[in-house]
Amino acid sequence: MVARALHLLFFLWAFAAHATVQDSVLSGYVLELGSGEPLRYVEIENLNTGVLAESLEDGSFRIQVNKNERLRFEYPGYRTDTLVVIEFGMKRVYLTPDGTSIQLDEVQIQAMTDSRLDAEIKRAQAEGEFAETSQHRGGIRISPSRWFGQSGRQARQRYQLLLAEKERRQIDARFTREAITALTPLAGEDLDLYMTKYRPTAEFLSTANESTLQLYIIDTYAEFKTLTPEQRKEIKAPTGDGNTGNK
Repeated sequence: MVARALHLLFFLWAFAAHATVQDSVLSGYVLELGSGEPLRYVEIENLNTGVLAESLEDGSFRIQVNKNERLRFEYPGYRTDTLVVIEFGMKRVYLTPDGTSIQLDEVQIQAMTDSRLDAEIKRAQAEGEFAETSQHRGGIRISPSRWFGQSGRQARQRYQLLLAEKERRQIDARFTREAITALTPLAGEDLDLYMTKYRPTAEFLSTANESTLQLYIIDTYAEFKTLTPEQRKEIKAPTGDGNTGNK
């Protein structure tokens, strides 16, 4: 009898613990209002605890939360929404475009924080894809409208512009005036001309360690010194697109 009572108590404890776990995780989907398309990379934050989650390719999400706590759903180009959790059934959260994401030019992109830039790159990539993979729609779904439609073309153009800005920042972070003047006597106009002509690519820097970069600076400085005045005059001013350079 005692053994059966202990077994029953253990079962009730295990059931209560399982229920507690179930009631502390909220699952659902984030969708675009109007089209019903899933939104991936949406940031979901528990405003009471600071716990963060992100929606997946099919818009699904899971996040730790307790009853009466608030969740914030944030995604570049969409109005931020909040949800108060009062029960743990499957949720569908619909976000509304705020109409600002299309109006991106180079000045606006350069003013973005790194985290906002990364989020916009993910979003533009998703919007410009010809096909998408969904766990709830039978695998790969082909969307010709995404490829031939105006919004798809704009997304791909925006994606290339955003990638160019990211690469520019990656180059600027390592190919600095300080790094060059530490190895060469360049200054003033000569330094500007050198940095324009020998600006490395992001691809080169992605595999170059500090020693490799230093050797690159030393070698290209030696080449720069051999340029004639006429050759120096032909060096164009920086375009800011990160495409100049030999490497």
